[in-house]
Amino acid sequence: MILDETQARRLIERTLALATADEVRVNLTGGRTRNTRFAVNTITTCGDCDELSVAVTAYFGCRHAAASVGEADDAALRRVVQTAQELARVAPEDPEYVPELGPQEFLPVRPFFESTATAPADLGAEVARSAIEPAAQRGITVAGYLEFAHNFHAVGNNKGLFGYYQSTDTRYSVTARTPDGCGSGWASETSRDISELDFAAAAQRAIEKADASRSPKTLPPGVYPVILEPAAVDGFLAYALWNMNARYADEGRSFYARKGGGNKIGEKIVGDNVTMSSDPARPEILAPPFAADGLPAKPRVWVERGILKALVYDRYWAAKQGKEPTGWPPNLIFEGGDQTLDELIRSTDKALLVTRFWYIRSLDPQTILVTGLTRDGVFWVEDGAIRHAVKNFRFNETPIAVLNKITGMTRPTRIGNALLPALRASEFTFSSLSDAV
Repeated sequence: MILDETQARRLIERTLALATADEVRVNLTGGRTRNTRFAVNTITTCGDCDELSVAVTAYFGCRHAAASVGEADDAALRRVVQTAQELARVAPEDPEYVPELGPQEFLPVRPFFESTATAPADLGAEVARSAIEPAAQRGITVAGYLEFAHNFHAVGNNKGLFGYYQSTDTRYSVTARTPDGCGSGWASETSRDISELDFAAAAQRAIEKADASRSPKTLPPGVYPVILEPAAVDGFLAYALWNMNARYADEGRSFYARKGGGNKIGEKIVGDNVTMSSDPARPEILAPPFAADGLPAKPRVWVERGILKALVYDRYWAAKQGKEPTGWPPNLIFEGGDQTLDELIRSTDKALLVTRFWYIRSLDPQTILVTGLTRDGVFWVEDGAIRHAVKNFRFNETPIAVLNKITGMTRPTRIGNALLPALRASEFTFSSLSDAV
């Protein structure tokens, strides 16, 4: 269910009027999500979800609790308010309580595209067909998932805060496998504007990778130069981002902690060619204008030419340290180069080309050492060309080490909530072989 701004404000006001708690916040979310799933070259499921959620957070002093309901009639609103307040009265006092926000100014960001909001339900069948037909012609089996959504979000409280926005999003992924199960390829497309996505091209990339990855050769584990495609960068880099918590650093619990106390803000931590920021108004990757608690999203630079410029401060830790709260980054922008992936490959002497990683797990937060597996296509590049497929590896590596060894980057592309380039790095540690595809 989509509520416009006036309807959302009225619903929040109705809910607040029922509350007697010291502080009350209401979060509204709703919308329509459509999806199509296909596997073994056949459409298997289609879904259409239309929903509304009313979440109430109530405070009595430092005690607080939340409850939610999927209805908006008077009885449901009274029930959810009563539940939140009853729970808050018996909740333990929160030593890290921060008051609710008052009125805020938000950037005029509108992460909404009419093309996605009005996309027909049968689009999923066309997208599936664009993968299934070319795959079948080459004796390849494909599976995939398409989801496109139109949502709204609103927040309001009894201290005068109110915010509202609508958003759209599209996510598509497709996996291709050879009949013998030895070759696998994968591709994805994401955008808020469904009209800019080329679903057939994504399927073609996955099919070609599956075909090319038949009969992979075995290379011994070791340290190799690599080209990580954007999807691989996304899964790997996430662990460096999750650790960019100012509190963890100030308390000496992360890589970003400075020896002797404090954090590494202002220090050089990665190569000069690394700059990462967030900007909710960046056209290629529009993001929400505020967080769930109503904290406004703002442009921020996290790493500039290798120097750590900022860490993530929640409202409690920011108040304790006398800093401005940042909230979690609404998106991530990794400034890349000006090459395409094909051009980066052509300029490479030797490297392993990695499509993506999976099953990544943290090993040591102090160094951000992680382990994981390659998946859906690993290839040996030599003298500017892909020579053959390679058997999969397990890796043990840190994002920080890799970001200090970048020798080339492509133009960034959208992967989820990030703009990421493909990266070429001079060293990457592969610790063992994997029989997975």
